[in-house]
Amino acid sequence: MLAAPAQTTAPQAPLTCRVGVYVTALRDLNLAEKSFSAEFWVWSVCPSETLKPLKSFKVLNVKKLKSSYDLVSISKNLTGSFSTKENLYWSQIRVNAIFSYSWNVSNYPFDRHTLTIPIQEAIQDTSQFVYTPDFDHSGYQLSSDLDGWKIAKFKLTEEQVPYATTFGNPELTSPQNSYSRLVVSLDLQRVKLFSFFKLTIGVYIAFAVAMLSFFYDSKETSLASPRRAIFIGSLFAALLNMRVQETVIGRTEDLTLIDQIHIATILYIFGAGVVAVYSRLTSESGQAKYAKRLDRRFFFRLFTLSFVVLNVIAIAYAIIMG
Repeated sequence: MLAAPAQTTAPQAPLTCRVGVYVTALRDLNLAEKSFSAEFWVWSVCPSETLKPLKSFKVLNVKKLKSSYDLVSISKNLTGSFSTKENLYWSQIRVNAIFSYSWNVSNYPFDRHTLTIPIQEAIQDTSQFVYTPDFDHSGYQLSSDLDGWKIAKFKLTEEQVPYATTFGNPELTSPQNSYSRLVVSLDLQRVKLFSFFKLTIGVYIAFAVAMLSFFYDSKETSLASPRRAIFIGSLFAALLNMRVQETVIGRTEDLTLIDQIHIATILYIFGAGVVAVYSRLTSESGQAKYAKRLDRRFFFRLFTLSFVVLNVIAIAYAIIMG
């Protein structure tokens, strides 16, 4: 007599709750401190009272967090969610958090950023529980004051994030766990660009003053000559202005647009100083008129036009890349 074949049990689908996020405020977009603050609500709608994802979730990438949890309330199922259930269990939590964020200011102030608010289930893995995003009701407060920014796009996604560890579980021989994560993404764009003018007006004036040196007499050899004083003053102004911009956008290892403008200006001022030496040597050799003509008709035009072209190219690239 043949033995009956062993019955295989189909793996059960993980339990789920509908979870949504509504951002009510973004504040303190701090480039220097590499952070931003957010205030938002998270809610869950569950088919069972035993499911309480708002008590087991964790907000990631936070420096500081404060939250207030509302008790679970029983609500009539009027939305069609979990259609076999007459009643659903609804709860919500309000969160205030300061998030770490590495601002890429290479193209400041034409930079664009995507701020993320990640929320992850911290106890049950995806074989037991997953989030179902509440796309219909998630979003952000339209009246939020972002002080020079605008939200270009809001997105809510669910991810299942694996971890390359067993967390020391002796029953596991290889990493098998992954956890459900909701990620809120907010695309930001600047709408006020006056800061660019404030950070560059000093260095542009320094360049303009340095270009005026081409109209001074190159035969003057004194250490206190007007031409030499212009170079020294312009160079000092450009270097000082370069330090000021660090207090606004913070220290970064990237070569930012503001850095490019300052470095180019410093090199042009140095180049104008080299031309001044050449003009003086030419004048001393008895060609003072030729030296003056070179200064005013060739070098002044060459330096000015090339500097403008380089700036237009650098700014246009920053605008395109964002």
